[in-house]
Amino acid sequence: MNKELEEKLSRLPDKSRNMIIDFTEDLVKAFEGRLYSFILFGSAAGKNFIAGKSDINTMIILDDVTMTDLEVIMEIGQRYAKKGLAVPLIFEKGHVVSSLDTFPIEFSDMKQRHILLFGADPLENAVIEQKNLRYQCEREFKSMVVNLRRGFLRTEGKREKIEALLDESLASVLAACRGMIWMADKTPPDDISDLLRMIIEIYKTDTSAIDRVWRLHQGQSGATALLEALFEDYKNNLTDLAAVADGLEG
Repeated sequence: MNKELEEKLSRLPDKSRNMIIDFTEDLVKAFEGRLYSFILFGSAAGKNFIAGKSDINTMIILDDVTMTDLEVIMEIGQRYAKKGLAVPLIFEKGHVVSSLDTFPIEFSDMKQRHILLFGADPLENAVIEQKNLRYQCEREFKSMVVNLRRGFLRTEGKREKIEALLDESLASVLAACRGMIWMADKTPPDDISDLLRMIIEIYKTDTSAIDRVWRLHQGQSGATALLEALFEDYKNNLTDLAAVADGLEG
């Protein structure tokens, strides 16, 4: 299995690749035939992985999930948490299909950007309905605006806290932006700048502040000199995207 996984994970740095291979082998051994599927998704399965900064996201699917299973996964996962492994998503075999309408953005993104590490591919025939995508996009953007306002009150106006608030919101914002691209029956690009340009082209709405927060996330300290102004522009970008999603059919 090592050589096959090494080829699938060839884009990743050696340390991350080896960690994922080791984690996979530990899971296969621990569950002895009960592991239905194990996938890698998110940036580690695409082109935007940043070693030491990006989380390594995985989904474990078992025939059924018991308390003992959770304890086993917790024990194994603790050995890899400091190496960038995020807490895995855990599903029972039949629950993926029944959850497509509940998490359409997440599963659309997973379907596009995932690597099958073991077992059957649970997303191969997944069908995401447009109406569920539209509703979640609208809800996500509106929720983000509310949460940013509340979060700002906790920052006490301190620059580092405002930066952290913006950074923590970014993954959800970009996921919702990818959902908007799926809504247009197009495939979201892996490159974030291309993704945001695509939003502008399709929906004629500004994403410049989202792009600046992305550049800030990448460590470009000069991405903004006036952080509170960026915060306001970012919030306005999200408010406008919420209004666009609200007006879409689906």
